[in-house]
Amino acid sequence: MGLSIFSKRKRPLHLGSYPMEKIKRVDETTTLIIDDEVQRTPARVNGFFRARFGDFGEKAQSGVKRFVIKSPLSAAMRHNIDQLVPIQGGEAAAEKAPIPNDPQKLSEHIKALSYFLDSDLTGICEAKDYCWYSHDLKGNEIEVKHKYAIVLVIDQGFHTMDSASGDDWISSAQSFRAYLRGAEIANVIADYIRRLGYDARSHTNMDSQVQHVPLSLLAGLGEMSRIGEMILNPFIGPRLKTAVVTTDMPLEIDKPIDFGLQDFCNKCQKCARECPCGAIPWGEKIMYNGYETWKPDSEACTKYRTTNPGGSACGRCMKMCPWNKEGLMQHRLAIWMAIKLPFTRRFLIWLDDVWKYGERNPDNRWWFDLETIEGKTGVPVKTNERDLNLGKKPPKGNRFAVYTPDVWPAFDAKETIRTDRKDGQARYLAAEKPAEAKDRVAGKTGAKS
Repeated sequence: MGLSIFSKRKRPLHLGSYPMEKIKRVDETTTLIIDDEVQRTPARVNGFFRARFGDFGEKAQSGVKRFVIKSPLSAAMRHNIDQLVPIQGGEAAAEKAPIPNDPQKLSEHIKALSYFLDSDLTGICEAKDYCWYSHDLKGNEIEVKHKYAIVLVIDQGFHTMDSASGDDWISSAQSFRAYLRGAEIANVIADYIRRLGYDARSHTNMDSQVQHVPLSLLAGLGEMSRIGEMILNPFIGPRLKTAVVTTDMPLEIDKPIDFGLQDFCNKCQKCARECPCGAIPWGEKIMYNGYETWKPDSEACTKYRTTNPGGSACGRCMKMCPWNKEGLMQHRLAIWMAIKLPFTRRFLIWLDDVWKYGERNPDNRWWFDLETIEGKTGVPVKTNERDLNLGKKPPKGNRFAVYTPDVWPAFDAKETIRTDRKDGQARYLAAEKPAEAKDRVAGKTGAKS
């Protein structure tokens, strides 16, 4: 289990197990977000939904129907999450319970409850309009009902990830274990809040009206990482999944955090180097839909995750990240150095490879590599077995495609809307840079074309 550098014995429950209160809080996210330029996204734009409609080709369309359930353990957990969807919402009690009307006390209470229920990290933020999907998959408009969001972070499990390649047959099971636990906790919290007389709804991977990544960022649970559409937490790295509860209960919000990740990820390219489908950029950030991001190639990522022939889904970027550590004193020291001593970051990134973090550790391998095909479970034809790819260099020329809001499928589109990768690649190259966006917003340059 390793050594702990702080005691939990006298630690208030609402603070959780990780010392997030020691991380610097800031007024604005370290990711530039131009609020009035962020368009609400229809669910139809989600990569897996685009695959379902055939936008990414026939192979992805076929694969998305079974990429999770082709692993029997993942299928078992997905089945249980499905059963929880009908109780994600409900009516609030007619009368308010006799509880304090103090946002700070209520926030501490809800956080303590989340940790009692076994959340790993919990944060609270304002559920800004752009965090809500504009329309559900059926084309129905989604109403912005609640002011606050309670964001629950669930650790996908260090030891299993440490023993896996990241894109083998346990990959989707790691995700769905976290999704299942998150769904259970979120449903209980939402139901509890409704019983106290406040409206609330849980949002899970199977049924969500909100986008979890911006809410996680706003709730101070991490910073945006090179991986792209994913936050990274200073204590558990990127190996996390989230569930959300939105509510009108008056709550005290958390500020965003800054632990130097933008500089660290700018120096580190390990996730890009190790991505099996080349979907993570090696270079700089771009502006996309009003915010800055190391924008991944969502099409390439979705295609690989849904059609992966040697595993179920993929989480190799999380597996390979230098922040994917746990327990030992030297790991805590490295985290402290990465946060507090910026000049050590390049050295720590180099050291991560020297010590061969990211290689599979066989000591904790416990699962069976199994694949279910047409109801019959057997040994798969192929299993991905990857370790470090130290000699890989950045690709020559641009291979990344980005599909901006003006080419999104309509919110009610039921037909196939095939992507144009050449156009998407041109859009990636032409994308506004964050520095240009900052100057434009400050009035130093002309209006955005």
